[in-house]
Amino acid sequence: MDIENQENIAAVFTAPNGLEILHYAAGETQFVYHEIFEERIYFRHGITLAKGDCVWDIGANIGLFTLFVEENFEDVQVHAFEPSLQIHEILVANTARYGSRVIPHRYGIAGEQREATFSFYPGYSIMSGFHVDAQHDARTLRAGILGQWRKRYPNRAELGERYLDEMVRSALAGRQEYVCSLRTISQMIQETRSKKIDLLKIDAEGSELDILGGVRDEHWPLIRQVVMEIHDHDASVTPGVVNILESRGFRTLVEQPDGLANSGVVNCYASRV
Repeated sequence: MDIENQENIAAVFTAPNGLEILHYAAGETQFVYHEIFEERIYFRHGITLAKGDCVWDIGANIGLFTLFVEENFEDVQVHAFEPSLQIHEILVANTARYGSRVIPHRYGIAGEQREATFSFYPGYSIMSGFHVDAQHDARTLRAGILGQWRKRYPNRAELGERYLDEMVRSALAGRQEYVCSLRTISQMIQETRSKKIDLLKIDAEGSELDILGGVRDEHWPLIRQVVMEIHDHDASVTPGVVNILESRGFRTLVEQPDGLANSGVVNCYASRV
């Protein structure tokens, strides 16, 4: 699919590395590009890939993580999961250049097969999901904006409260809801006939425990590495994630991303012992 023919569904973001990326909102694309391509946030603490590996990108959004994998690792296959109709169309367009190496799926991933209401934020799509909470989402976004401001402009004055509140309100305005199909990881392993998952990346805005609950016992040995963003506003989710992964033979490390202090978001890196 040609970039030139897709401007009806999205604008074009030209990344610092020259890659042309269809996107939905400039601010979030710049933020996520910086995290993935420049800070390499998903490839820390020994997480890596080799030629011929298989990656599952759960919560793929417009495909920036998938694009990073295809641009930086040789002959890697990616299954990219994005349930949002609007964003899935952009994902398909962005990844079409890689042919059969990227397989997009318009499913959400959960603990069981069902349908569920998906909440979509048009102004900040990366916070969309099946477990959105207006108060928590506003807190996360507010902390993220402040953190990034302080990180990039350490010598400038703080953002004014009214200006910050307006930025958050604008980003989260116009929430839309619609029904999407959910599948489990184990179902999709069987449907795709996957023999291995060398890296399972999860960024699913509060669905972390639900997603891990959909892996049957016989399929855990197929998974070699896991990297996931955990939304944990009351510090109850992270221990559950760590317990599941460590009981399945993974060594885990949890850290607070730079610029996201007080956001309720942490990253978990897991690899086989």
